[in-house]
Amino acid sequence: MKILGINTSHDSTVAWVEDNKLIQLHEEGRVRRDKWWSPLEEGGPSIEHCGYTAIPIKGLTAPDQVAFTSFDRRGVELELSDSVSNDRVLQQDIITFMAEKQMSWKRYQELEEEFGQTIVKEIRLNEGADNTINDSVMNNSHFEGSPNVVFEPEHHYFHAVCGDYFSTYDESIIITWDGGGWRSQYDLYPGHQEIECIWHSKDGVIKPLYKKMSNTREIDQINNNYFPGFTEDCAYCLTNDIITIDDCIYEFSSLPSNGMNFSNMSVSLGCDDYGRSAGKVMGMASYSANPQIENVFSRHTMAQKLEIDALASAKQTIQKAIDMVPDCKNIILSGGFSLNCTNNYKYLQAFPDYKFFVDPVPHDGGTAVGAALDLWRKENVND
Repeated sequence: MKILGINTSHDSTVAWVEDNKLIQLHEEGRVRRDKWWSPLEEGGPSIEHCGYTAIPIKGLTAPDQVAFTSFDRRGVELELSDSVSNDRVLQQDIITFMAEKQMSWKRYQELEEEFGQTIVKEIRLNEGADNTINDSVMNNSHFEGSPNVVFEPEHHYFHAVCGDYFSTYDESIIITWDGGGWRSQYDLYPGHQEIECIWHSKDGVIKPLYKKMSNTREIDQINNNYFPGFTEDCAYCLTNDIITIDDCIYEFSSLPSNGMNFSNMSVSLGCDDYGRSAGKVMGMASYSANPQIENVFSRHTMAQKLEIDALASAKQTIQKAIDMVPDCKNIILSGGFSLNCTNNYKYLQAFPDYKFFVDPVPHDGGTAVGAALDLWRKENVND
């Protein structure tokens, strides 16, 4: 069975899997010679005509099945009435309410009850955008026959499947971390995306142990739209909710991931306008002679200080993973934050008794590999 996995977020990629093996992998941006191309790119091709040029060029036109994946485009928007935008006291009351607890579905309902008709809640269901993109790819890529099409947004899980496939470990702890993925508890916390996950892989089965989820993007959008006179992070809740669902620990936070911090820093330091140049920030960090010097805030020292903070945070996550599976000595890293090569090397020094394997396709393109492999196994391996 020939399966194409297609990632339709950024790092758009096409993977060909057959007989549980990756045969080919093609990054759409390289074919187009446009590093940052994605189907929803502003100013780029419309999603009605976004067939992937890698497909006909590379002869991938006769799959039995096509597995689409992306980040989870659902979310929450708050549309506030005009009276809110003109009332600073009311704005502060809403900010205080949002910062008290994590914004779950229940909290959104309580928000409406507390402020009555002043606030109107709209849920942003952008699944339609995914369907439009997927249909466009199918209609404009000259596929032969009528391949079966599936779509799953299990972003971090597909990162884990990709890293697990390339490693040689029979058993491993897998850590996936990036800017945001699946809203796996959308019915409880609609604004929170997975940013950091811990998995246990054994005998070909990958199970989630821990998922940290953040709604920082929703909070930032609300701040920018309705509270511009306040600090940008004014509505962040600094108290996390922690619950266990199906033997997996979920931690809901308002704080950004390490990957988000590097993206934000790339904008602040003038590397680019869209937060895509995290690698440049990591490179800048290497040129700071002494990041511990007080009262020095050059671009290089700021980058180095972020690198140091990110290393400390990552080590805590790795230790958490080790504590969850204490008898396993193999650790796999995947997700965009695993592109931090300098810190990856330092993990070896911090955890000398453990083996580390970094997914060779840790960015979002690797989810195309994971989606295709996962579908092949579901279709061909008995439970």
